[in-house]
Amino acid sequence: MHILRQLDFDLAYLAMLTKERIKPMSRWEKPVDKKKHQILKRYGLHTAIVTRKLMNGTPVYETIFSTKQQYIDYYMRRFDNKPVANSKDDSIIEGLLFGYPYCCVENFVTNGYTPNPYIGKEQRILFHWVCPNCKVTPTLIPYYKRIYRECKALFTEHPITRRNKLTAVKMLPAMIFSLLATGMGKLNGDPHWLPVNGDDDGDYLTHSEEILLGTEEFWLYPSAADSIAKRYAAIINSLPRETPDSVCYAIDNPTYGFYNCPVCGELINMGFVTVYNTKRGMQIDIPYMGLHFMEHGSFSYIIEGDTARVDVQKLKEILSPFDTNHLVVPTSDDIDNDGLNSASEEYFGTDVNNPYTHDIGVDDGYEFTERIIERIATVEVVDYNDTPTESIYMWYEPTDGLEICYICGEQVNMGMVEIINTEINDTVRFPIIGLHFMAHGRFTYHGTTNTGEIDPIHLSVVLDMQLSVDEVSKLAHRYGYELLNFVDNHTSARIVFDNVSDCGTPTVYIYNVGGELVKHILPQVDGTKIVIEWNGTNERGQPLPTGIYFIKLHTDSGCWTKKCLLIR
Repeated sequence: MHILRQLDFDLAYLAMLTKERIKPMSRWEKPVDKKKHQILKRYGLHTAIVTRKLMNGTPVYETIFSTKQQYIDYYMRRFDNKPVANSKDDSIIEGLLFGYPYCCVENFVTNGYTPNPYIGKEQRILFHWVCPNCKVTPTLIPYYKRIYRECKALFTEHPITRRNKLTAVKMLPAMIFSLLATGMGKLNGDPHWLPVNGDDDGDYLTHSEEILLGTEEFWLYPSAADSIAKRYAAIINSLPRETPDSVCYAIDNPTYGFYNCPVCGELINMGFVTVYNTKRGMQIDIPYMGLHFMEHGSFSYIIEGDTARVDVQKLKEILSPFDTNHLVVPTSDDIDNDGLNSASEEYFGTDVNNPYTHDIGVDDGYEFTERIIERIATVEVVDYNDTPTESIYMWYEPTDGLEICYICGEQVNMGMVEIINTEINDTVRFPIIGLHFMAHGRFTYHGTTNTGEIDPIHLSVVLDMQLSVDEVSKLAHRYGYELLNFVDNHTSARIVFDNVSDCGTPTVYIYNVGGELVKHILPQVDGTKIVIEWNGTNERGQPLPTGIYFIKLHTDSGCWTKKCLLIR
């Protein structure tokens, strides 16, 4: 057996690319055990473990490997024990060490994800995002394809990719006992982990639950449910057991009688615990058997042969006051530090000076990200180029690469997600890690590859959610946004910068709220006025959606910015 077959497929693929020197060095964004280090070394690679620090000081670990020890030494000197967040220079150095074309690295650092002709095709097997009109990547693709085919051939007989390895455990609940008897429970990590219908990637959560909990496209093998279920169980067990002044409390309801856990045999009381959230007026009953399975990492449980499941969405809402770690990321133009910018506060009808407008135990940003993420959890998911059956649908554009959440250290695919509304011909596009941050209460996201903000107004429009107020012109005037109203694709807006001297050859750049460059314009000069005629389209002539945009004027004497609210 080839030694690389003892590794995960993606790690083996990276190792092969590195051994062939297609990539000078590679990074696996998590530690590997001693055995895997030995496998990489036997394969002819130098290895090292790098320690990085999250915003809260928590260490995370990366594994790097190369055929050249000097690359390892340089990376260690530059990044070991340093914060995960990189400067532009650091990102460029990383990209070059990893064998990415300089044009692609510079474009990604400056503009993020931009369209390219490889999306949905060769982009899936690359570890860098191809820049528009790249001249280097086409020469690399044949090498990547060859290595990818060779790696797949290694794993053909006994595939061990994340999805394929876990397909076998997706049995009906009636099959659980036979699986336990044959030792399948040991393979899965804990025999209390029960399969659930709608789990497409074998991590014991449905797709909707993954969206709600912020684990979609996360690398939490073999179970995304495990740590979350255990955390919720720990919170429930720590709650006060009487009616207190706090937001959440629990009441125990034991009965005379016990069940035996069908997995481990432990005696479990037949009663239940009721968890309350006083701010929301919500409660949920969880049988002690369900709590027992949660303590073992499963939201599903078995009582006398019948399988049931805890209502994950309802439990998350009730325990939302404990989900605070990700709220530290800053939001632009956020007067009351509640995760909503001023325009969104007015759009959603919340108080710009009160972070807890509705007094439900979470701030306004968390409240509206929760509403939106629960809507996203119901949206149809289609594969690339497939035909959707609904007018609003979403599709993922994963890449062969992971990034780390700068807050919690979890690893997520560094690709993109798009939500499309065909009725209004509008699309919102953002990194997959944005789903993770919205599930934890913020439209701002902060990963090792992607950092930015999702426009709440645009997202609510695309999702057809009735969250806004009608008086948009008042909103724009109140918070200093210039209103650009495009009633059709033939309408143009005139934006004027006054009192600009020594302008030389001015250039205008237009960015969306996430910092992505969407348009550049050469304006007209009229004395000390700079006049911009814009029809609300991007570089490809496509109409841009409703949302907040920043128009930046660059001249020889300085830079000026106007905040605009584009309405269609």
